[in-house]
Amino acid sequence: MTTFANRYISIGKESTYGSAVASDAYGEMDDENFTESFDLLTRADITRYGATKSTDSKHYCEGTVNGPLQPDFFIMRLLNGVFGAHTPGSTPGVNDTISEGGANTLPSFTVRIGRDDNNYEYGGMVVESISVSASVGEYAMFSANLTGQGGNSLGSLSSPSYDYTGDAAHFAGAYVNFEDLASNSAYSKLVQSIDFEIKTNRDMDNSYGLGDATCTRAPPMQLREITGNITFSKAILTGDVVVDEPHYTELEGGHLNAGSASNPALSALFEVDSLNYIRFDFFKVHYGAPTTGISGRDSQTMSVPFTALYDATSGMSKITFSSESTKLKGGSATDMDA
Repeated sequence: MTTFANRYISIGKESTYGSAVASDAYGEMDDENFTESFDLLTRADITRYGATKSTDSKHYCEGTVNGPLQPDFFIMRLLNGVFGAHTPGSTPGVNDTISEGGANTLPSFTVRIGRDDNNYEYGGMVVESISVSASVGEYAMFSANLTGQGGNSLGSLSSPSYDYTGDAAHFAGAYVNFEDLASNSAYSKLVQSIDFEIKTNRDMDNSYGLGDATCTRAPPMQLREITGNITFSKAILTGDVVVDEPHYTELEGGHLNAGSASNPALSALFEVDSLNYIRFDFFKVHYGAPTTGISGRDSQTMSVPFTALYDATSGMSKITFSSESTKLKGGSATDMDA
């Protein structure tokens, strides 16, 4: 029978790209699909009707972790993998911020996964993208896509240790606000669901060099992209607007919403309780054309795509969080940049 205690997903932040480090964050994830891959080079000469020779080409690893969104050390480290700059609050773990620090500051990780009988190690992994979603009746969900160096290895299983004992955020603690910070008292009551993705578009080809079969440096970040979608419980008309929700008439004409650090264009709060939460703020948002329709006796809803843009003053996005994680809270906090 499977010993489920031997199943785990862990990461450690590397000080030098590709140099394995011990794990210091274990995640309560639902699933993972990490694998090593390599391309094939084949040769077909003029004397035969089929290829006769083949060899391995570029080696790399990639995978995804999925699970509920909670402010533990594991998820916050992965979020910092697409932002780069963690600043503890006056009391660490209380109103910490994670902001965009630029491509040169994004960390790489050693990933270790316990799969029943063996520990699988993947080094030199970087976060290519993260996605977050929340909908009525469900837990808020988190996903991270990682990619990087090939050459995974097998080893002995470890004993996972978890730094956070609370639950994850779910729909009743998910709040979305427009042109202001989201809170449990300032939010739109018309939002049914929200999802968004933050992508770094890593340049894998530019991480290789002659003389090596795998990445010799962290795949550099290219264009940063933030896209998402919001579903409202009805077609929003001018008279429905309470907290600056984008309404159908202005959306049809093309709607750009520029905010500020204190009043972001779009703000999404995922709250477990007053001591444990994660808030995402997007400062400059362009909404796409709304989609709405009717079918039989089904309720009419309205879906609106959005794209976050760069703002010269505030950047594109920022995270504010509080956590009772033993590695994030108080004097014993471990800085995610360490």
